[in-house]
Amino acid sequence: MTFFKNKSNKNKHNQLVKQALVSSIQLRSLAMGIAAIITMSALSSGAIAESTPELDAALDQLMPGTKPSSIEATPLPGLYEVSYGSTIFYFNKDASLMFRGDIIDVRQRVNLTEKKRGEARGELLKSMDESQMIVYPAENEKTKVTVFTDIDCPYCVKLHREMADYNAEGITIRYMAYPRSGIGSASYQKAVNVWCADDPAQAMSDAKEGKPIPKKVCDNPVKQQYQLGQALGVQGTPAMYLEDGTSMPGYLPAKSLSAAVNKKK
Repeated sequence: MTFFKNKSNKNKHNQLVKQALVSSIQLRSLAMGIAAIITMSALSSGAIAESTPELDAALDQLMPGTKPSSIEATPLPGLYEVSYGSTIFYFNKDASLMFRGDIIDVRQRVNLTEKKRGEARGELLKSMDESQMIVYPAENEKTKVTVFTDIDCPYCVKLHREMADYNAEGITIRYMAYPRSGIGSASYQKAVNVWCADDPAQAMSDAKEGKPIPKKVCDNPVKQQYQLGQALGVQGTPAMYLEDGTSMPGYLPAKSLSAAVNKKK
């Protein structure tokens, strides 16, 4: 949990907070035109009624031109939850104190912050264009799971080899690209080759088995999806997200994933 306190050097304080905010919500990526920027703008029509004039002014000074998705009072008196998509900060009413961390309802055993993050992720994922994903549909679909995948990731390969098991559980898998080595890497180019293939689904299966995929150049979403994954906080692959935005980091076999989905219903 990180605290910033405004004592004698207001400019230094503002700079520290601004750096923390920029790093956390990855404004540079959003400014480069990733799909998330459109969604962030749409989410910015959330509840702002709980704010204070002092907090509004402070946020406008710290992050000019970037409006929060929502500002809400928390169960802790004098503490406000400020959301930028799925990234959440907490401020006092004049923004002289800010921290990042989770608020947990101990009696109910509910992580209130993660619940809010999940809601924002769910809205974000709903807005994504499925035609830009590589989709393996279940014949008797019960749910959709969005998976950020890396061509070379061993557990991503394991998941893909078990695709029939996921589909048999009624789970449609929607792939989005997340080359862990970053933009411009060999893994990134493999993802581009797959998304640009005449049959991306078959190319993905071939690539997961280590087969060479012809190099292609086309208008593709790999960079945007990678940056979106960063904005969502993807730490590793495969990174799974349920339809309600619940994060399921790491590989889960089909039966376990199905049980997790059913538990959320």
